[in-house]
Amino acid sequence: MTTSVSAALAVELQPHSPTRWIATYYPMVTTPAGRWADVTWALHQHLLPTTPAPVKPTRWLEAHSSEPGHPSYAGHRAWSAALAAGYTTALTIHDAGTAEEPLSPHETQQLRAGTVVVPAGQLSEWVLDDLQDQTTRAHG
Repeated sequence: MTTSVSAALAVELQPHSPTRWIATYYPMVTTPAGRWADVTWALHQHLLPTTPAPVKPTRWLEAHSSEPGHPSYAGHRAWSAALAAGYTTALTIHDAGTAEEPLSPHETQQLRAGTVVVPAGQLSEWVLDDLQDQTTRAHG
């Protein structure tokens, strides 16, 4: 899994209160299955201004620019300035986080030693085996 180099960020829009919404920014990652939001790393949360107009019922969008007029904010014109400002902050945090020192060879070896790779399609088998083991122990 690699972080996307396109500077695209995934934005989750959720109600924060009856009158306010909040935008949470996540990095996009490229996997063999396509591009996804890495929801394990919330880069930034940005409270959106109240708007008199009804909100388009989109939960996710992909942000590509710090310019409020960018087409990625087309469905949310009332929030475009706030979304673009949040994008700028999130991208700054992302760039600072990915610019960290690379792991030392020893740290890399420790990470590999503690990593279990589950082949595609086998995870469900592992979960079922684990559930069967737990059931057997509970009734045994």
